[in-house]
Amino acid sequence: MVILNVMETMFYKFYKLLFLYIILIVLSNKLAFGEEAYFDLSDQEIEIQTNFNGKEVIIFGLTEPQFDTLITIKGPNKDTEVSKKERLFGFWFNTKKIIYKDLPSIFFIASSYPINEILNDDTITKKALYFEQMIINLVTQRNFNFTKQNKQEMWNKNIIEIKKELNLYKDYKLKIIDNKLFQTKVFFPSNTVPGSYDVNIYQIHNKVIINEKNKKIIIKKAGIGNIIFQFAHNKPAIYGILCIVFALFAGLMAATIFRRL
Repeated sequence: MVILNVMETMFYKFYKLLFLYIILIVLSNKLAFGEEAYFDLSDQEIEIQTNFNGKEVIIFGLTEPQFDTLITIKGPNKDTEVSKKERLFGFWFNTKKIIYKDLPSIFFIASSYPINEILNDDTITKKALYFEQMIINLVTQRNFNFTKQNKQEMWNKNIIEIKKELNLYKDYKLKIIDNKLFQTKVFFPSNTVPGSYDVNIYQIHNKVIINEKNKKIIIKKAGIGNIIFQFAHNKPAIYGILCIVFALFAGLMAATIFRRL
């Protein structure tokens, strides 16, 4: 039975990839690519259930030998705080902090070549197409002044490293097939937040973006988790009171059980 389940899973994955490949071949024969970008997603809507362990999404499309291809996935933007602990009077305190305004919760990148080889730095910074350049564009709020020993670059590097360790910022490989098709697979981890994610494709020639297109992936909570999530956001005061009541009730129940034991 286990062997059969494994074989069924492998067959399903093979069939799915084969199906996508056939679609791309058909489209490549029917569409006049020219300067019109085409790409699609295996999933445009993802539901987060209570047992959500992450989701892989396949991004595929058409290209031409003279073009380089870049894909970015970003969203949703949130204010994100980073703090630094210092030892004072024998105790550790968060003495310094920076709030990055509208920082993308997720930032995935996939390109046919390293991005600094296919675009110049000005374009990368202006369009926020890579981690370090994206951070430069952000507005920040802080409770201290930068010094030679405490530079902004250090804080920027730390927040990017934190996001990478959580698999929320990541470089992916872009596979080119017969100089006509491209494909990449990205993975939304279990700690992905609900919201709208922008998927952008850029066609590049001689370090100039020829055209770009956008699609969206919607990630939302489903089932009982969605009910609780919506209630907490729509009725935060009532939700807070109910949490307190539930905590008190649980404490009383635990105390009663232990007394009887």
